[in-house]
Amino acid sequence: MPQNEKRFAAIDIGTNSIHMIVAEAREGGGYRVVDREKEMVQLGLSSLDGQPLTDEAIDRGVAALTRMNGIAQRWEVDEVIAVATSAVREAPNRRDFLRRVKNEAGVRIRIISGEEEADYIFRAVRTAVDIGSSTALCIDIGGGSTELVVGTTDEIYFTASEPLGSLRLAQRFALTDRALARNIQQCRDFVRRRAAKPAKQIRRLGIDMVVGTSGTIQALASICCQTADPNGSGALRELSREKLAEFLPQLAAMTAAERAERFSIDMRRATTIVAGAIALDELMTLVHANTIIACPVAMREGIVESRIAKLNRTSKGGGSLRRKSVNALAQRTDCDLRHASHVARLASRIFDQTRELHGLDDGARELLRVAAVLHESGMHISDRGHHRHTYYLIRHADLRGFTEEQLLVIANVARYYRKSPPDPEHPNFAELTPEMQSEVQRLSAILRIAEALDRGHRQRVRDVAVRAKNRKLVFVARTRSDASVEITSAVKRAKFFASLFEKRVAFEAL
Repeated sequence: MPQNEKRFAAIDIGTNSIHMIVAEAREGGGYRVVDREKEMVQLGLSSLDGQPLTDEAIDRGVAALTRMNGIAQRWEVDEVIAVATSAVREAPNRRDFLRRVKNEAGVRIRIISGEEEADYIFRAVRTAVDIGSSTALCIDIGGGSTELVVGTTDEIYFTASEPLGSLRLAQRFALTDRALARNIQQCRDFVRRRAAKPAKQIRRLGIDMVVGTSGTIQALASICCQTADPNGSGALRELSREKLAEFLPQLAAMTAAERAERFSIDMRRATTIVAGAIALDELMTLVHANTIIACPVAMREGIVESRIAKLNRTSKGGGSLRRKSVNALAQRTDCDLRHASHVARLASRIFDQTRELHGLDDGARELLRVAAVLHESGMHISDRGHHRHTYYLIRHADLRGFTEEQLLVIANVARYYRKSPPDPEHPNFAELTPEMQSEVQRLSAILRIAEALDRGHRQRVRDVAVRAKNRKLVFVARTRSDASVEITSAVKRAKFFASLFEKRVAFEAL
């Protein structure tokens, strides 16, 4: 292998299976998969829903990862990237599992959120499916959870992670063997209830195509289309909801052993396939999709894509690269750049004049500037709730020159420029570390005021000065014309700032 090329092993530790690919990064971008390994470990068997991983499942997981790491080392990889999803994420004894894997298999595992999992999956899909100018929905039915992602070739608009994995549903509703009608109906009702809210949001966004990933959907496409390779390592295949509805009763009427023999699928897959089929059928119904493209790539390819993108960013430096990337996103989303730039300047002015209060450094100032420039980027999706759309766009836009943690801070600061302030009950805020949460609170408190001071997009407030008087802060708005609307808005938006920093806040106009 040439010296300027790197080799990675990406390991996806799922609820049902553990997958690994070994990939060689190519100079100038792209990669080539040189090896694959898979083992259906079923870490979530007899656990999930708050139950600990069983000793047997941990043993199986450690053994599989030991073997996979051995393969990776024989390939002389530069890095092993291992991530774990819902089964490990939810397990109360996850630290025991992580410790054993580190000590016995020599692999460090990072537990990721459902949202990050969805991001990796969609990264992979965009390299395998020609989305073109379409808006695509990606459905990934794992063992413990199902990820839903809506996006285009450039941006992600929406992600959701629901506890609708095939193994979880099979265990909860006794669908592993021959399935009773009442159990099937109970499962359908549960999926419908859990998926109703994200499905409504997906319908509102509008989708042109649906792509399915994961072994469950690959196996269903193979069964229903009666093609070879049920584990889905081949080309793209199209599965209709009509065909799925036709085969589902047949699958449910069989024992797991009969399914495995009749359709040449793994015995463990045979125990979860009915639950997965029910989930897919209900999801397609809810989003009004008649067909789904079964795509063979998955999270492990997305991990490699993300790692290579980060490698290319770090090799090119920061500074102007960051600004170009931010400006490109602002232009793609039709931001009012004059307004955005003015808000960024006002926010920077407030930041500089309140340093003793917030205690943040120049790195945080740059993140505030970016959040200010992009704070209305979600408007091109919908003006209703656009601050939430803005969060998803920034979070998944692959802005160059920023770390994953910096993007999370930027996305959350922009998310909270209006409406409710940061709330520990919000999943996007709850996933942050305490330090990141504190930074988001302080920066969003500043951005809320800065944005209010240009509410009319007319730059009536040309500058702002901050004067401290004992326990009181006075924001002096230097105006070009009547800015009464902007001052009234700023007074309202400043309530969070006052509460956070325990200061009385007032506004004056000059």
